[in-house]
Amino acid sequence: MFINRWRMRHTTSLRPISRKKTFKHHFNIVQNPFQSVKSASSAFPTSAKTKMPVCQSARKSWQMLGNGRRRPAIYRQMHVRFVKKAYICALLSCQKIKIYNMSEQTESKVYANRQEVIDRLAEIVNETTDEAKNEINYLKSVYYKLRQQEVDAQLKELLEGDGDAASYESKPDELEPRLKELLNVQKEARAAMVEARNQEMAANLQKKQEILQQMIAIAQDAEGVGQQYNSFVELQKQFKEVGPVDPKEVNGLWSQYSKLNEMFYDALKINKELRDYDFKKNLERKTELCAEAEKLGEAGDVIAAFRRLQELHEEWKGIGPVAPELREEIWARFKAASTIVNKRQQDYYDAIRAQENANEEAKNALCDKIEAIDIAGIQTIKAWEEQTAAVLALQEEWRKIGFANKKVNTQLFERFRSSCDAFFKAKTAYFHNMHEEQDANIAKKTALCEKAEALKDSTEWRTTTDLLVNLQKEWKTIGQTPHKQGTALWERFRAACDFFFEAKEKAVGGERAEEKANMEHKEAIIEKLKALKETADIEPQQVHDLIAEWKQIGHVPFKEKDRLYNTYKELIDFFFDQFDMKGQRARINNFREKVKAAASEGKPVAQSERQKLQRQLERLQNDLKTYENNLGFLNVKSKSGNGMVALMERKKQDLKSEIDELIAKINILDE
Repeated sequence: MFINRWRMRHTTSLRPISRKKTFKHHFNIVQNPFQSVKSASSAFPTSAKTKMPVCQSARKSWQMLGNGRRRPAIYRQMHVRFVKKAYICALLSCQKIKIYNMSEQTESKVYANRQEVIDRLAEIVNETTDEAKNEINYLKSVYYKLRQQEVDAQLKELLEGDGDAASYESKPDELEPRLKELLNVQKEARAAMVEARNQEMAANLQKKQEILQQMIAIAQDAEGVGQQYNSFVELQKQFKEVGPVDPKEVNGLWSQYSKLNEMFYDALKINKELRDYDFKKNLERKTELCAEAEKLGEAGDVIAAFRRLQELHEEWKGIGPVAPELREEIWARFKAASTIVNKRQQDYYDAIRAQENANEEAKNALCDKIEAIDIAGIQTIKAWEEQTAAVLALQEEWRKIGFANKKVNTQLFERFRSSCDAFFKAKTAYFHNMHEEQDANIAKKTALCEKAEALKDSTEWRTTTDLLVNLQKEWKTIGQTPHKQGTALWERFRAACDFFFEAKEKAVGGERAEEKANMEHKEAIIEKLKALKETADIEPQQVHDLIAEWKQIGHVPFKEKDRLYNTYKELIDFFFDQFDMKGQRARINNFREKVKAAASEGKPVAQSERQKLQRQLERLQNDLKTYENNLGFLNVKSKSGNGMVALMERKKQDLKSEIDELIAKINILDE
């Protein structure tokens, strides 16, 4: 603008120089402000605050030279133009300096507690700048992180104190209502600011459109364009001084403004040299912007590069035209550099969105897993412990996953937290009910112990035997008790029973001989079984005959029955395992041969066969878990043995054998 004003003022008032001394004197006067401006420019950025006063001083010196009484009248046009151009270049280089004083990121601020976050939020809640908005978002994030840290610390303290994570319940957040109140205040303030800004932008749009209409009238007046030069420059100044407008209208306004500038300068036929000079300086500046934009394409900070590119575009719009033959070329270069920066920015946000989508899927999967837990089906302590470990593992995995999309992140967290709360609430209720049931079982077993102790000294052998046997049966019907107390009660009950039966055994001496003969008979069967064990080829019928013979033998001495039965059971288990293994190997080999035969004939085994085996496998695995859970309720430490325990153990081994066989067949199909 300064150049354009100078054109009209000085291009018609120059006379030839006649005295060299006078020219030199006034050249020095001009040179002084130029040196001042040049010095200020070289001081950037350390003396950025002193540049504008220096530039203003230089401009004032120039105006005194051009308008004062000592204004020379003998300058040659080429000399004046040289000095003038030197001054203008220096002044423009100073005026174009834009200092980017980026404050430190608000994220570097550390808050010790949530009250500090609330206090800081209260200080800036009425501010409506983008910086305040970013800091408020950061404060909100810090607040909830501190809240989560407090909850984790409380839980950790509870666990270190031998507490149960299931009994933990977080305290209500007393500061959260204040946080939400402040956030609502800030939201309303920003809404009011946006409304005021929209009204201001609408008014600015109207002003700019009116200015453009005036510029159109001047640009289309081919005959009076020279006389309207100053008016056109003033309109340019007014257009640039008008405040911001709706971003949707910016490109259209600047496009029309640029076209009008080009129309005006194309129509303007005076002082072609100065016009070319403008083209040259505009080309130089646009070339610099192109170079800077191209460097931004390799910048490490993608977001900062994108923001800087927007500033370059704003500056580009304010720069005048270049030579017509170079306009498309220089714009194509700037556009190509801009495309690279915009593409990097788009890729950056696409990557963020992709990661957020992946996090959303991962969190949905965790929610599905915890919701799939059949809480009603968990009926044992071991099962609760296993599921609790699984839930805690899911919570730890959740903490490692980053944020999902803002729209669903909070909803996912609430969904996951509610599922966890429901699980631990059910666990607490289960153990509460279990403790009540165990207390009742302890009372029942204590009563049985007292009854057995009252009967242990009785000499009514038959009657008392029946009573104690009934007490033993009743004992088995009573449910689970705590391990330590249950063991103590069992030892007490067993001691009373053993005391009576040992006394009975001593008293009933006539049965000794028969029991001793029975014992010798069973020992003989055990020896036969041992001999068969050493035989390479064992016939199952031999073992079955010995089992039948064993069952027909009567009672043995009470002290020897456990020893004999355990030895007998160990041998029988060995034989049955051998028979099962042989049969299993035969069935597996037969299955493999069938698969090979089908494959050799070009008839692969159907996928349905594998699915059928898989369903059988899952059913047997569920049955195995049921038997294992049931065994947990029985006292397997009894020295006197328990027929039910032995039967269930045998059934469990059979299930394992069948499971191994199914797995082997599935592996054959997968080969």
